[in-house]
Amino acid sequence: MTLRIDLRSAILALSDALDLVGVNDFQHGKRVAMIARETGLLLGLGERQLDRLVCASLLHDLGVSSTSVHSRLVRDLQWEDRQEHCERGYRLLLPFAHLSRFARAVRYHHTPWRELPDDLADDDALESNLIQLADRVDALLLLRGLDNPLFIRGGIIEAISALAGSELSAEAVQAFRSAARCEAFWIALVPRHVHRYLADLPLGEWRMTIDFPQFGHVARLVSSIVDAKSPFTAAHSLGVAQLARHLGKRAGLADETLAEVEVAGLMHDVGKLCVPDEIVDKPARLTPREFSVMERHSFETYQILHHIPGLERVAEWAAFHHEALNGRGYPFRRDGEHLCAEARIVAVADVFQALAQERPYRVRQNPDQISAFLNQFVRRGVLDGSLVALACEDLEGCWKAATETPAAGSG
Repeated sequence: MTLRIDLRSAILALSDALDLVGVNDFQHGKRVAMIARETGLLLGLGERQLDRLVCASLLHDLGVSSTSVHSRLVRDLQWEDRQEHCERGYRLLLPFAHLSRFARAVRYHHTPWRELPDDLADDDALESNLIQLADRVDALLLLRGLDNPLFIRGGIIEAISALAGSELSAEAVQAFRSAARCEAFWIALVPRHVHRYLADLPLGEWRMTIDFPQFGHVARLVSSIVDAKSPFTAAHSLGVAQLARHLGKRAGLADETLAEVEVAGLMHDVGKLCVPDEIVDKPARLTPREFSVMERHSFETYQILHHIPGLERVAEWAAFHHEALNGRGYPFRRDGEHLCAEARIVAVADVFQALAQERPYRVRQNPDQISAFLNQFVRRGVLDGSLVALACEDLEGCWKAATETPAAGSG
């Protein structure tokens, strides 16, 4: 494809997605990046290593999809299962040419300084430990109250200093203490300043463009994070993407558009990372308050994706998957006149695939039952009748696209 994506923008957008997992603890990854970079500056790290440290810090919690796991990580500093998300993040990053450079720092960001493997490169060891230091600082901030970091800084500096030489590198702790002497270091950790700090970083080495097929691999990484949020949604985004491509091909879309539709399917639920686990997995009808929380997710998807230059159309197709032709969908209240064919395809694929999976409130539906449900949605003015007809004419092919997971190493 001729479409190319800026990798720096994609990394920042992925960081935005990971921030959603904290629900009320927004910008954890961004604060970790800021603290680690300011500490690294005083260690004399070069610009290229600082940029890599920032990117690794932004993605350090890539292995966390669950809001309850995130809460446990920031509130229980000695949690014995904390290494599990480090290993998962490492495995997710390893296959990607550019992002694999952060993999080892992510893998060891909860490993004590004295226990780091002897064969770990010096740069990876230092970066992982700086991330651990920054992660610990931010966890203490969240525990003690982020509303006034200046007031609580003394206790945090003491707590970090006590870990020098064991959990943390003594040299890194000394650099942190120097950075932390400045009031500006703490004031800058409030949300509006953190956002500006990162926006102003050139991250020059990561201002590269990747072609759309390469970005498709990143989209698959994102979909695996989203789908890991609940056992009921395993491979949901992948199934939506495969089915959207299948339906788009039957509808006569061009090959380049099919690739974009597939990415929209992969990333359509990225905003669902902000929905608490207990709502996603609730085995009963949501209350009006709970549903209002759920309704946020497609808007969050749009907010994340449309900031990536070149992905504007994909952002809309992904975010409109709960819109309805009758204008009664959410969150933008688009009607049929303002819903293009690609957005309608993703919406049909989403409903079909969800019905093909078990949910906490219902059993898995078979193809004939799915056909009946889809046609009900057509009669109610929700889904496109011509696209539903295409799906129902090829139930076996659509079922296969929606439910089959490619073997490892394929695709």
